[in-house]
Amino acid sequence: MPTPRSSLCLVLVLATVGLLAGCEASVSTGGDSVDAGDAANTIQKQYPAKAGGLKLTSIDCDSGDAKVDAKFTCTGVNDNGITLDIEATVNAVDKDTGKVDFTWSITKSVSDGTAFSGVALTTLQNQGSAVKSIECPELVVEKGTEVDCNAIMKDGSEQTATIMLTDGNGGFNVDLSGPQ
Repeated sequence: MPTPRSSLCLVLVLATVGLLAGCEASVSTGGDSVDAGDAANTIQKQYPAKAGGLKLTSIDCDSGDAKVDAKFTCTGVNDNGITLDIEATVNAVDKDTGKVDFTWSITKSVSDGTAFSGVALTTLQNQGSAVKSIECPELVVEKGTEVDCNAIMKDGSEQTATIMLTDGNGGFNVDLSGPQ
């Protein structure tokens, strides 16, 4: 019997990675630096509209210099458990109003594996595989990432479910080793 192969695209990962390049924002300065709390709040408010309704459950930003082309970073976690590295670049500084305009984008996305394991499990079960559960380790969401997950079959045996990311937006193939 051929090994099931399924090509999947996770909307939750797509929304976390691919759609969030170049979001624009405006925040106050803390003197000569970007107000980190204001920047975090602004990104947290913008995120759901850009991420298909997903929300950031936490976000922390470094306070960067309030200078054009200066960069600062943030780390966030969305409500699907995806950890996000965010980079922001200052585009304009208005000393009179104390406002800083910046753009932000996600530079790295890391899944704890549960988002992929759930979709892979459902897909393999829908194809008739006798898979009871799948557990995947943490993985960086980028094209070419390959990870071996532990698949527990309904008869209690273990197999390997290999997930290979086909793009940087969460699309992947899953292969199950052994008898189905």
